Amino acid sequence: MRINVNVDEILEQAGKTIQERLPKETIFEGSATSDPVPVEPYSHSLRQAIRYFSKTEKGRFRFVTKFTDIDTLLDVDHGGRTEVRFTLNTDRVIQDFEKGTPLISKRIEAAKKIMSAGYPTGFLIAPIFLYDGWQKDYKNMLMELSNTLPKKTAYPITFEVISHRYTPRAKNIITKIFPVTKLPMEDEERTYKYGQFGYGKYIYPKEELERIKSFFSKRDPCCIPGWTGKIYYLSNFK
Repeated sequence: MRINVNVDEILEQAGKTIQERLPKETIFEGSATSDPVPVEPYSHSLRQAIRYFSKTEKGRFRFVTKFTDIDTLLDVDHGGRTEVRFTLNTDRVIQDFEKGTPLISKRIEAAKKIMSAGYPTGFLIAPIFLYDGWQKDYKNMLMELSNTLPKKTAYPITFEVISHRYTPRAKNIITKIFPVTKLPMEDEERTYKYGQFGYGKYIYPKEELERIKSFFSKRDPCCIPGWTGKIYYLSNFK
């Protein structure tokens, strides 16, 4: 894992980008290549970035994590300019494919802390896997989320839902390191689609994607009884 130490240079360049894009607002992603939370005790780069963006008018910052060591971020002056998102999945997916990461209950508790600190907060439900009983498991996950989080929040909660997909390169790396992996990566059961960055990926067939889209549209968390908070629902099934 690589930790960038030239954070001042990175934020200086971010400021230049913000100025170049005015009057548009610019959002910077802090977890595009890796999860920044596990290394935060050593890098302190999230604290520095959060403080920086709190002072910008047209700049925003966001990152997503599976981990729960966020206590050092709770007292940072964020000014509502940083969104913290947590990756969620069913207990079965976490146990099978996310070994060594916190259980969903721990992630939701961490999200409550972030909300209490006034941060804009969101959830990334990904990757969605289709298996026997997946609808029941994902429904239970959403119910646990609804029953645990505060009913009123300082900012709208965002949701993004992404189905499982993989590239040939990723499959080769995974199967080389984990030759007995349980990850469902049977090419003949997927549809190959070229992406915007010049390479393709294997995604679920169209009819399966429609099943996922239909399920999560009906199970939108704001429709769960007892939930009164305002929610933006984002979907990514392409």
